[in-house]
Amino acid sequence: MLKVAAYARVSTDKEDQINSLTNQREYFESYIKSKDDWEFVKVYFDEGITGTQTKKRKGFNRMIDDCKNGKIDLILTKEVSRFARNTVDTLNYTRMLKEYDVGVFFINDNIDTRQNDGEFRLAIMASVAQEESRKISERVKWGQRRAMENGVVFGNNSIVGFDINDGVLSINESEAEVVKLIFHKYVNEGKGTHIVARELYEEGIKPPKSSKDFWSSTMILNILRNEKYVGDLLQKKYVTKDYLTHHKVINESEDKIYIENHHAGIISRKMWNMAQAELQRRSVDKSTKKKYSNRYWCSGKIICSECGSRFVIRKSKKKSGIYIMWACHERTAHGNKKLDKNNNQVGCNMRTVNNKSLLTCMKFITEQLDVDINNIADDILNEINNSVDMPEDNTQNLILKIQDIQNKKMRMLDSYYSGDINKDEMTALKDKYDKEIEKINAILQKQQNNQTAIQRRQNNIDELRKFIINAICSENVYGEIVDKIIVYDDYMLVKLKYIDFAFKIKYSTHGYMEKYTTVIESCEIVSF
Repeated sequence: MLKVAAYARVSTDKEDQINSLTNQREYFESYIKSKDDWEFVKVYFDEGITGTQTKKRKGFNRMIDDCKNGKIDLILTKEVSRFARNTVDTLNYTRMLKEYDVGVFFINDNIDTRQNDGEFRLAIMASVAQEESRKISERVKWGQRRAMENGVVFGNNSIVGFDINDGVLSINESEAEVVKLIFHKYVNEGKGTHIVARELYEEGIKPPKSSKDFWSSTMILNILRNEKYVGDLLQKKYVTKDYLTHHKVINESEDKIYIENHHAGIISRKMWNMAQAELQRRSVDKSTKKKYSNRYWCSGKIICSECGSRFVIRKSKKKSGIYIMWACHERTAHGNKKLDKNNNQVGCNMRTVNNKSLLTCMKFITEQLDVDINNIADDILNEINNSVDMPEDNTQNLILKIQDIQNKKMRMLDSYYSGDINKDEMTALKDKYDKEIEKINAILQKQQNNQTAIQRRQNNIDELRKFIINAICSENVYGEIVDKIIVYDDYMLVKLKYIDFAFKIKYSTHGYMEKYTTVIESCEIVSF
């Protein structure tokens, strides 16, 4: 008997949503009990909350714990978006459940993680979701940059000496005196940042807009380096490198936005220049900087069959672009196989793999899988459309409200002319009705904008479908589905995740360097 449970969730505690949850629970229980070879476990559910943070979803966490304890073999759920925040999170959870031999069946999406293509379909949806997030992030960043170029200040209200309201800086006079004192001690008195911090503490001056009761050398240094105190504005000091985690890092590559004389400064230009010159004089030269390397979709996944080392990427710049290949680390470090001076064998004779050839092989393999690309595109488009809240169009009701208010204004005038109300009362009523009409007109404008956005989204549906189909053969998807690639002298073994077999693929290359063309000679399925 297969132990089967179900999971349901609604994101609000409104009555109609609760009724929907009740219907889901009744449906799942009845459906599971109708199967002769299924044993009904439980319907887990969460109500009145969103799926943003799983730690707040008690029903979901109880279900995961029961899976780990062997109480569940299969989970039924309505759709991907009900199971977790997005397809990326869903992919992580389904992979974890797979380790406990627990499958998940998404009814509306027709995805079963127990099937060979279940993981593949989810990986595709995860890739598309990430790309959608990237596009949204790019649009937001573009809008912020235009606003920054127009002088709008971004950031919280934590700058000592200034207040920020609606993107505008204004001097906080009491805090500005502390800033002037810091520059005076550092420039005119020649004191170091540690001494300045200590003296401020001894004088009973606490850091404004800080939870700490004492100054630190870092606080003093940040004030001395902040261009806002001279009236200039530098923005994009930090950038978000990862649009999924939103983790910010120091901007060392992108163009920053610098506007001179943007606002009234606290210190003079002369004092600022003297402070910067002194900072430069006292600074310690840092000879080394931390370097970061990009991770490619197959980094750490390509293995040498001869020595067991991982393949590493190698690039060379040509007139026509960048030529990329993968090579055994042992060979790149020591060359061909030989004995070193201590009579130890080092090096490796394994061939290199052209990056274009690798991608060609992966594209060929994905085409061999029994997956209907058009059906997948339909599933993803349906999920994207279902994830968008369609605003209610009550334009007609709002127009009727405006007409009703206009009628009230006419009756108000009749009352005034008949002497039932005086001029002050009439003016007060008129102001009230005008404000009500203005408020309704604002709502109408917002609804019109929403409808325009919806129409634009529908017009772009064909373009989105093309993107989804192209995404199936993209590096993002390859990185999600590939477990390992073992390179031999004349073929490669490509092992996909959660599949018991591997693809043995042979190919030949024609041309040289970046002009390579790749021909697939054979591809067979072998046990692994």
